[in-house]
Amino acid sequence: MSSCEPVATRRAVLLGACLTLGACTFRPLLHAKADDSVRNELEAISITGLDDRLGQLVRNALLDDLNPTGAAVPSRYILDVELDRSATALGIQLDDVITRFNLTLSASFQLLDSASGNLLYQSYVQRVASYNVSSAPYATLAAEVDAERRLAREVGDNIGTLLAVHFARQGTPT
Repeated sequence: MSSCEPVATRRAVLLGACLTLGACTFRPLLHAKADDSVRNELEAISITGLDDRLGQLVRNALLDDLNPTGAAVPSRYILDVELDRSATALGIQLDDVITRFNLTLSASFQLLDSASGNLLYQSYVQRVASYNVSSAPYATLAAEVDAERRLAREVGDNIGTLLAVHFARQGTPT
């Protein structure tokens, strides 16, 4: 057996995979977000329902994802987001001292047509982040705030991705 056979086999498999993907309607999501029609739809979304501090973090993540240039576009859609935050003790010592928490952030959202109020799309996103509990209260608070920031960024990014997929599918004939 020659040492060139595994390389040739890998090349053949890679070529077959490329040809297979080329034959279907596969479109990378990055291409969909770069598509002018999808980007225009995402920029026309106004966001409601995020009023508290954690909601503002999610809102900022959404704005960064949906309209990164801050273009002034008339609103055609309303994105209504409801958040639910919960904390669960994860690491508990024998003396009942909690050493680690899991923060869960759930977001249910609806995309509505701003003119008619019709529901266009709805979904649900849930993410979990952990943080350690320290004997220093400030360190624990800083770790919790950092976990919330990470969760808000992930939830905002996931909602933006789901909306981009929704609009990309709307523009793709089936």
